[in-house]
Amino acid sequence: MPGTTVYPAGRTAPGVLPHPVGPREWIDRARSSLTLARSTGRGVRVEDLCPLARQAVERALCAVLVGEGLTPPPVPGVAPLLAALIGAGIPVPERLGRAAVLFGGEEPAEPVRIEKYYEAIMVASEAIRFAEERVGRH
Repeated sequence: MPGTTVYPAGRTAPGVLPHPVGPREWIDRARSSLTLARSTGRGVRVEDLCPLARQAVERALCAVLVGEGLTPPPVPGVAPLLAALIGAGIPVPERLGRAAVLFGGEEPAEPVRIEKYYEAIMVASEAIRFAEERVGRH
């Protein structure tokens, strides 16, 4: 059939990452996102890096939920993940509570001040540290 691509069973389409299963996989993906978010250089805009920092936070929070035997909420975003953690009685570091505000509702083309970028990197690093500590306990 012209214009149709068929992928073998068990494989994902090119450019689509398989969904992580265990908490360690979520942490590995969070680290990967953070590494990409830190990849500043000539011609790289922080507006393009902040979503990667947000993704690192989301993946780290998913690691904690999965590590606790919980299913991440179907609604994407930092705020629903934080709400799920708090609702499950899992103490969340204060700085991560600010992540919902930091990463809430920004437009892709919205200019980002360098201070916000640095804060996003720090919050993502904290989220990964939190996930590693929580997952390491189980």
